[in-house]
Amino acid sequence: MSLGDHLRFLRAMRGGPPISVITAQLDEADRRKVRHIELRYRDTSDEDIVRSLAGCYGVPVEELMWHRARSRRSLSDYLLAVSSESRPAELRLRSGEVLVGNVVWWDLAAIGLQPADGHPLIVVQRHAVVDWPLAG
Repeated sequence: MSLGDHLRFLRAMRGGPPISVITAQLDEADRRKVRHIELRYRDTSDEDIVRSLAGCYGVPVEELMWHRARSRRSLSDYLLAVSSESRPAELRLRSGEVLVGNVVWWDLAAIGLQPADGHPLIVVQRHAVVDWPLAG
């Protein structure tokens, strides 16, 4: 799960306050960076902003750095690699469940996996995927 996806999850867990409420103690330049991270899927973060965000959200810096290393781009690169090599993808979800299957399709929001056991196609929301092999 990317840093932006994780920040949206943390906000949702707090009842969905606007970004401006969460980042009120940041200066305008940093608030703009956070909007890009959260809303435009662009990692404009640096270690200083990650430290500030950790304080805003009350989570360890290491937690945000872990998610920062799992960008949406790296997940797309992984999906493309396993698709090109005709091998199954392995996706660990926030729930801890691991899904394995061949990638049928993916887009900005979801991934279609076909399990090898003949079960129906599984559609996985990208924001639910927290880890994959070789991430970070």
